[in-house]
Amino acid sequence: MGTHGWGTDVSLEELLFDKGYRFDFYQAARLLEAMYSEVSPGYPKKPLGEGAEPGKESVRFKSKVGFDFPASEIDEIIRANGKPAQMTVNFMGLAGGLGPLPAPYTELILERAWRKDTALRDFLDIFNHRLISLMYRVRKIYRIGFDFKAPEQSHFSRYFFSLMGMGMKSLRGRMGLPDRALLFYTELLNQQPRSMTGLESVLSDYFKVMVRGNQLCGRWIHIEEDEITRLGASGQNRTLGQDAVLGSRVWDQQGKFELMIGPLTYEQFLDFLPTGSAYVPLCEFTRFYIGTDELDYDFLLILKKDEKVEAGLGKADGPRLSWTSWLKRGGSDTEYERVRLSPQLEDESERI
Repeated sequence: MGTHGWGTDVSLEELLFDKGYRFDFYQAARLLEAMYSEVSPGYPKKPLGEGAEPGKESVRFKSKVGFDFPASEIDEIIRANGKPAQMTVNFMGLAGGLGPLPAPYTELILERAWRKDTALRDFLDIFNHRLISLMYRVRKIYRIGFDFKAPEQSHFSRYFFSLMGMGMKSLRGRMGLPDRALLFYTELLNQQPRSMTGLESVLSDYFKVMVRGNQLCGRWIHIEEDEITRLGASGQNRTLGQDAVLGSRVWDQQGKFELMIGPLTYEQFLDFLPTGSAYVPLCEFTRFYIGTDELDYDFLLILKKDEKVEAGLGKADGPRLSWTSWLKRGGSDTEYERVRLSPQLEDESERI
């Protein structure tokens, strides 16, 4: 729902300085910090409560001194060119009707201010600024929405990356997809043991396509040369029932799974091929989620029959064997075309 005045051409920044009393204190401080922070061009200021000198922080806080009852948290916000913006608040002041100092101090400050002498008030504002800054900083620490930095640069991201096993910076930036994309899936990436349901969820959400998994697909494991059974005096691995194996490979029923991706449009189908933009992120995300090299997996790309493009020689995006070329055959219009990709086998695909 739009707020009052949303249809006018008044910017949020103008409204903040002209009618600052209409803003919540924390929201106003957050906006000023974003405008005058060290990451904003032209305003090399430190975040609130984190600078050694108040003059180098994003906002300078002052407290209004008086005996009246304030109607809002903020009294006024003043723009200062080349300096931090000044925000005068109606709370957390040492003097005034709500402050801890006795009333005679407030009367003295008001009397001296009437005579254009603000030295005592400015002196108390040194402490007021620090107290108010710390109050905002405490709120900012535990409220993720107050951090205006990119998600992967906020201090919260360090905890999220640690939960998913990427706490050290040296472990980041290694995949074919941005690290910040993983932050949204921290809860699923933190689960142990990780499940097929979780893998289906993260891949479906990230790539915006349907992903379904089949477990226990099985695979052949080739036995290493030094582990093959040999008979004779100098033989090896020849004890029946323990380490003797007949042949050069064994069947591992639980060592492989497959992911069925689709049904896909033709454009999506091309993206998930090894030459497409989604293939490397798909492989990296899957490998990161399973967290081990002991499992193999295949991708089964599913394309609807009515999405197929007629083959034509000489085209820039002509047919590719086993990927985008099909022979006509009988069947219903709802039949799907499938292409199996095995990331473990370089440059190899198997047509179903």
